[in-house]
Amino acid sequence: MIAVSRISHPKDIGTLIEAVKISEAEITLLCGDVNINESFFNDLPNSKVIMISGDDDDVHVIKVARRRNALIDGKIVEVFGIKIGGIGAVSTSLDSTSLTLAGGNVDILMTHYPPYGCLDRIPPLLIPSGLKTVRSVVDSLKPSLVLIGHGTKPAIGFCGNAVAVSMPHTIAIIDSFKPRRIRFIPLTGEHS
Repeated sequence: MIAVSRISHPKDIGTLIEAVKISEAEITLLCGDVNINESFFNDLPNSKVIMISGDDDDVHVIKVARRRNALIDGKIVEVFGIKIGGIGAVSTSLDSTSLTLAGGNVDILMTHYPPYGCLDRIPPLLIPSGLKTVRSVVDSLKPSLVLIGHGTKPAIGFCGNAVAVSMPHTIAIIDSFKPRRIRFIPLTGEHS
């Protein structure tokens, strides 16, 4: 499985497509702020693409993801036996409420904004920027893995009992939900 966020440069999109193909990732998780189009989906016919909205996503990107049934803001989907929930940036509170009302557990929670207390410290003062509504979803749904799109740097930590991964401008290759099995590939294109 591969996860990524905050990439827009065509070179980085190409690197992502190449990484998905080389790793034979069955699932590609886009955690917002990813400038994709229809051809992106055509380039990855062997990987299920799942996406949440980001605060910098163009409306065209959201429409493409909806048309391809890839957008999961406020939804829980099951892919290859893995339950994935999504909290996008467009309606974070509404998405959080929808997931909490759905109940049960998820294996992976994708969220654009970080949960409160989870990889949410903004330098240089290290002030927490995470959202309490997102943290309540983590506490309620008890995911094994929390993917954070709007982080300040690539990082791995914990959010309660869940492994938390932030991957802005970076590709995260996730072989399991264990921190030692997660690797990062830095991207070199221009960042927005």
